[in-house]
Amino acid sequence: MSPGSFKQLSTRLIQPEQKGVKAAMRSYHRASSSMPLKDAGLVEFAAEDQDTLAVLTEALAEFSASDASPLAMRYDEDRKLLNLMSKLQRRLPSEAALRARCRIGYDSKEDSSGEAEKDGWIPLAELFGEVGGTSIADYILHRAYTLYLQPIVQTNGSIVGYEFLTRSLPEQAPFRPAELFETARKIGQHSFLDRAARLLAVRMGAAHLAPGMLRFVNFLPSSLHQPDACLKCIFDAMRETGTDPRDCVFEVMESEPLDDPRLPDVFSVYRKEGVRVALDDVGSGFATLDVVERLQPDYVKMDRRWVSRCDQDTDKQRYIDRLLERVSRFNGVVLAEGVERLEEWNYLKQAGVPLFQGYLFGRAAPVPIPAPAAVL
Repeated sequence: MSPGSFKQLSTRLIQPEQKGVKAAMRSYHRASSSMPLKDAGLVEFAAEDQDTLAVLTEALAEFSASDASPLAMRYDEDRKLLNLMSKLQRRLPSEAALRARCRIGYDSKEDSSGEAEKDGWIPLAELFGEVGGTSIADYILHRAYTLYLQPIVQTNGSIVGYEFLTRSLPEQAPFRPAELFETARKIGQHSFLDRAARLLAVRMGAAHLAPGMLRFVNFLPSSLHQPDACLKCIFDAMRETGTDPRDCVFEVMESEPLDDPRLPDVFSVYRKEGVRVALDDVGSGFATLDVVERLQPDYVKMDRRWVSRCDQDTDKQRYIDRLLERVSRFNGVVLAEGVERLEEWNYLKQAGVPLFQGYLFGRAAPVPIPAPAAVL
């Protein structure tokens, strides 16, 4: 489809623009970036072939399509958009999804971070993604995943908390959590997935853990485009379940750049509610010592690369000493990840590390497990 013919087609099909909707829109979603889809907006479609138009029109009619156009829908919560995307991904052949066009606009004056096309139109296929034969939308809508708990211990071997880790359900094909979240990020649905996983962690923690037991929960920085609004449902869930915010530690995943200027604001919103924050996998990827000192998290989780055989490696021992010294400047707490050998644990305790996690103390499990007798 040539640019000229597509422009004529979209002008003919998408009537909301002619009714002043375009003037109200200040930004459009840009695919292939870390910017997440937002919780409210206007989704519009255009297509050339009649079969695709019929599928689009039928699907939109199920969700009370806009009065102004059979190919547009306003949504004000993520499930409405996800249900639409789930149906379209099932009903449209791959080639048709590539030829069809879609755009999602927001009633906002926020900068849309340099969208690839000024008018916002992208191939509909760029909003589709799947892992293991299941669409990302269906993972979120039907909670086609679960969370396992891995123990965190202190120097005497007693458990002080658990980390919640995304896992596949027993009845489904296994998936890699990193692939699930990366695929969601590519299609803009990572904010929805991240939020759903955090909500599940709060509820599971309330059901399985006693008050005072720490709950470490991962989050993606890019998913919190508006910290106050994005985190409101998490704080509401804590109040509804009777969860003490001081028992919760939300940890930044290091899989994304940590230079987002909004990240300190995210930390501030968490801390105002009494929640503590952690930086994950320090010493790997984007989580450098300088980043640790700049962000000053309450907990610093040392990457397993520095833990493995640390009792035999002087370079690793020097890094551990530097990390402990840096973290002591702001009274943070270091947690060593990936501890698998008793010798590693003994060295780390001697070096001054106070918290530990790894197979030596237990693998992640569907329910909390006690610390093994060998470390008590």
